[in-house]
Amino acid sequence: MFKHYRELQDVVSLMVYCTSDKSFLLLKETSGEYWIPSIKSEKNSWKMSAHKLLFELFGMESGAQLSPLRVNKVWLPAHPAPCVYHAVYKLTIRADAKKRLKVKPSVRFRLQWVGEAELGRLQAHCALRSPELLLLATMFTGEPLKEADLADLDKGQLIEVGEESVLVGAEETGGAGGASGAASAAPSAQLLAAANYTKEDQMRLFREFVTMNFPALYMSQHVFSQLMLDIGWHRTVCSNLFRAADVSNRGGLSFQELVLWSAATEPVTQHSGLPAEIRCRYIFRYYDGDRDQKLQQVEVKELVAAARATRQLSTDALSVVRDVDLCYKQLGLQANSPLPLAEFLRAVRELRLRGTSSLLRAPRSLLGYVIDLQERDCMAKAASVKSATHFEPEGEVRPSKAKVEKLEARDSASWRRGGGGGGGGRQYALASCVVRLERDAPPAVLRLDCFEEEAVSASTIKLLSLSSTSLEVLAADSSPAETLAAVHYFASDINTTKLVKPAYTWAQPSELASLGAALLKLSESVQAICAAEPRLLRLDSPIYAIGDLHGNLPALLAMEARLWPAGAALLPAGLLFLGDFVDRGAWGVELLAYLLAAKLQRPHALHLVRGNHETRDIQTMFTFYTECTTKFGEVEGVKIWNAINNVFDVLPLAAVVDEKVFCCHGGIPPPWVCPRVSAILRVPVPLPRPAAQSHMAWELLWNDPVKANKITASLAMELSANEGFAVNARRGTGHVFDQRALDRFLATNELTHVVRAHELHQNGFMCNLRGKLISVFSSSRYCGGDNDSGVVLLQAGKLRLIRLSD
Repeated sequence: MFKHYRELQDVVSLMVYCTSDKSFLLLKETSGEYWIPSIKSEKNSWKMSAHKLLFELFGMESGAQLSPLRVNKVWLPAHPAPCVYHAVYKLTIRADAKKRLKVKPSVRFRLQWVGEAELGRLQAHCALRSPELLLLATMFTGEPLKEADLADLDKGQLIEVGEESVLVGAEETGGAGGASGAASAAPSAQLLAAANYTKEDQMRLFREFVTMNFPALYMSQHVFSQLMLDIGWHRTVCSNLFRAADVSNRGGLSFQELVLWSAATEPVTQHSGLPAEIRCRYIFRYYDGDRDQKLQQVEVKELVAAARATRQLSTDALSVVRDVDLCYKQLGLQANSPLPLAEFLRAVRELRLRGTSSLLRAPRSLLGYVIDLQERDCMAKAASVKSATHFEPEGEVRPSKAKVEKLEARDSASWRRGGGGGGGGRQYALASCVVRLERDAPPAVLRLDCFEEEAVSASTIKLLSLSSTSLEVLAADSSPAETLAAVHYFASDINTTKLVKPAYTWAQPSELASLGAALLKLSESVQAICAAEPRLLRLDSPIYAIGDLHGNLPALLAMEARLWPAGAALLPAGLLFLGDFVDRGAWGVELLAYLLAAKLQRPHALHLVRGNHETRDIQTMFTFYTECTTKFGEVEGVKIWNAINNVFDVLPLAAVVDEKVFCCHGGIPPPWVCPRVSAILRVPVPLPRPAAQSHMAWELLWNDPVKANKITASLAMELSANEGFAVNARRGTGHVFDQRALDRFLATNELTHVVRAHELHQNGFMCNLRGKLISVFSSSRYCGGDNDSGVVLLQAGKLRLIRLSD
């Protein structure tokens, strides 16, 4: 009934009962759920609105008398109105009045007379918009409520849903009072504290809850399932999720039940102590298909298989049965008997059943999703106000004071980030080293030691006695510089009296072993740097964006020779590598040694974004794992491979340059997964299993723009039905997206272009979707082909495409 929280207002409904056949008039909504006829209240008069609705249904000649049945008062935090009301009126009619329905045919066929027994069956099949319909029916007829599961519903005529009855006490949430305070708090408060939910977070969720459900007080399975789909759950599990969340078995969730469910399934909620027990109860309900508080053997096996999968163990039938039998034996239970809840909790507590800590984890945070929705709603409202006042018929258009203040704040923030041009807030300091450039020698970094002491301040003289970070990472004898020198040596063709070595070979096995040792140290250092970076980088131009390299060291060194001949550390522009550093090419190890060393030398200007090949499963399918074990041996090779992948697990997933150009490896994510790009900031770190841990990350790694010549009729229908997204059949995972999806993504996030990698192009780049999406591929002569290497320079508001040919 309401799309936005700010639109909420009083609602009036009619509960119409026919005494002849004991049936109620219900409206079948487009979702397939049943509800009573309702209307938004007009002119602050409930009775007038009720009579208007009555007239629309039966006409004035009905002459029926309306009387109030129930009034719900619902608190509205951060809303122009302090509360909103739902007034339900009752009306009794005879059988002949049924024929007087005079509504439009499009609505008439959705109006149905439902008997009391049928009402119960609809509830059992989760076909009612809210279980309170059953309560209203019993209040109308005066008969006792038969369903035991609805006994906790308030049966009063005036119901008040206020802050005190909705939110868990603020003093018990958000970690207040320290660990001892959390331990002594109520179980629900401990769970919210484990999820880091504050009172403000609960209020955000409550606003969304009311928007989705009002005038109903409970969330139906249909609304809940749609919400779960929006945060990345698969449709096939939504009924199981609802069963787990509906702890009261009433067929509808109260707000407290939803917020506790959300906290329990948060990706970051700690799985220990009482919160872990609460999570395990939800897990048990998820697999308890018949809600009998016992898991049958087939359900136990499903649970054990899922737990094994989270630990990356085999889920074949024999392994699962072996684990189940061992667990039953340790618990002292008879084989093939049902597993009661108490025994399940004991099995987890005594570590007889492992892997539950990763079960029932939402693909993305529900709270984060709601925050993004509300931010987008606020921005859309601001944009509509802006568009309504932007044009004037005559005269000069002057920005409002609020707009001027907003622009000034944005400009100030840009200066603080260092995106400004010629003055302002950036503070300068004298570097403590000097770079010496010679024609036929590599750059040399020297300590600053040539100035007149009498001509400078004491603070400048003090530089001489301070340690220099630049010298530590740029000097010729520093570890990063030595690694870069080793990579250049490896790529050089040497033919002297002392040494003969073809290009891209090592002269001695010890040289390769030294590189392996350096990789371990570099990986450890760069892992700490990247883990501290946000998942969505905010960068300033000028910057080079570089696409897939796939172990192609010659292509990388060719870029160096032409774009940063003095070395990446001395390049005035930044470097942004868009993933897929390894696999398929022969020199992934050496290429990564270069990138990690350069990152350590210049951590704030050289950036590494994760690609789909920066995952362990993909590397074992392709070549990088084999490359590591072949070059370094089975033991040391696996150690180096794991160290490198630990870096990949913490790499950022995307970047925004100058607040206008979005950069990632694959493509834009669907809006139901990522309403705004700020949602990327909440992807967990580290991310060793992106497919299981973050649906959003997986979309960023795998998605592609749709090819115009590949759009069939069925694909066009799928794109139209899913906001411009469709299943990526070519890759077998992720999505493809069309022009409409890209335009919506750019408009929502106030962007102008997307730069991505992920696809081979003969010229090294391709302009897709009306030039708003640039695909760049930087591995020249890929897999024996003859393609060029592409680079995109983002500078001064331009996307400059560079094509490097051998």
